[in-house]
Amino acid sequence: MTDVANADAPQMPLFYSNPVPVSAQRHADWKVKEKRTFEYAANVHAVPVLAEELPQLQAFYPLVFSGGPNPGVMALLGLRAGQNLFVQADGSWRPGNQIPAYVQRYPFLLVEVPEDKRLVLIVEEDERLVGPSYDVPLFQDGKGTEQGEQILNYCVNFNNSARQTQAFCEELAKRDLLVEQRADVVTPDGKRLSLSGFRVIDEKKFNELPDEVFLEWRKRNWIGLVYAHFVSLGRWQSLIELVKDAPEVEA
Repeated sequence: MTDVANADAPQMPLFYSNPVPVSAQRHADWKVKEKRTFEYAANVHAVPVLAEELPQLQAFYPLVFSGGPNPGVMALLGLRAGQNLFVQADGSWRPGNQIPAYVQRYPFLLVEVPEDKRLVLIVEEDERLVGPSYDVPLFQDGKGTEQGEQILNYCVNFNNSARQTQAFCEELAKRDLLVEQRADVVTPDGKRLSLSGFRVIDEKKFNELPDEVFLEWRKRNWIGLVYAHFVSLGRWQSLIELVKDAPEVEA
């Protein structure tokens, strides 16, 4: 029997269900857990990543593109739907593997309020990560702390990078460089797994881009991103090795 997963299955934004605006009134004594664990990511097999992360993440995960009219870059964390092979039983991330920024940003999120053109920091009130009993205060004497400002700046930088990532992905789609892909693998113990719903860059079409396009992409530092994507596809074997010792996912 083949276990089938879809890389594009999770709805965005991952992890968040009922975030609220961060405020000195509601969160006056709230703090952030300093040494976090990642139980919240244990049931996802793909997460969004930023274009600027690709050169680093290529060494750890296959990096692919989601389906649909608005593609994004995704790091594949597992071969079965609902299973992250990098979150261990104690909630820690598997040592030696870089953690994607999207995972590290949680439980915070910066959203735009279109009607008054402002950005609002919101938080998923996840008691595993934030609450009165933890370490890093968001407010002190009714004012935001330096650590709270660092969280805000992290989210601002994330949003800026996400816009640049979107521009890169839109260009790939515009030039029809993304092709549907399906991965059918057999683990060393004979389990057949199939992962679908993702796309990769067509290397032949990429190599046939006009010289002026190639030069423009080089100026925008996109050529390195494309090659990082190609290199990352060699990480499939890492997932196959990890999944052989992972427990079955309950339906």
